Amino acid sequence: MATRNYLAVLGLILAAPCALADDHSPVAAPAPAVGDSWTYQYTDVWKGAKGNLNRMEVTGVDAAGVHVDIKRAASGALLTRQLFSAEMNPIDRGAMHFAPSFARYAFPLEPGKEWSTDATADNPKSGKHWRYRIKGKVLNWEKITVAAGEFEALKVEVQALYNGEEPNSPGGSGQLTETLWFAPAVNNFVKLDYRDTDWNGRIFNRDSWELTAFVRK
Repeated sequence: MATRNYLAVLGLILAAPCALADDHSPVAAPAPAVGDSWTYQYTDVWKGAKGNLNRMEVTGVDAAGVHVDIKRAASGALLTRQLFSAEMNPIDRGAMHFAPSFARYAFPLEPGKEWSTDATADNPKSGKHWRYRIKGKVLNWEKITVAAGEFEALKVEVQALYNGEEPNSPGGSGQLTETLWFAPAVNNFVKLDYRDTDWNGRIFNRDSWELTAFVRK
């Protein structure tokens, strides 16, 4: 009888992680509000060097999307104004404009979900144009610790093949990969790893952003 009770208890212990893993409901789209902000530490992974500490501040939410000011965290100096969709997918990154958006997310999110979409991108200053073929998938829930704390987050991977539209030129073509951890408690990602390869498959950018502080109104 003692052995049987021991096995029953052991079974409950082994089953506990599975129960916790299944205890998450699909994550609905965030609802950012004016005054929300996220401060990120940028790191050039390729060089192993930390860069700027910038803050994203929501300044407006309307039919066009979520309007965000990017500022230096220390001085509050305005760097650029950006626009995101209601799902916090990039539309206007200052130097780059996506249409309809760069589909970083496709809510509701849950492990195993996949999506694919196309988008165009324009750089008004350079006059260059690209076409993006985007594929995303949700991997699983993970506990992740960053400077802002420990969070339950969905790990998401997004890959995008892009091609420059300049005729007879392979330049501006390649593949980017974003691996990010979206935390519902934050209404945004708490970490994002970025990798970019050229048309020959050579990695030429590796960057990361890690959340250091946030405000939710």
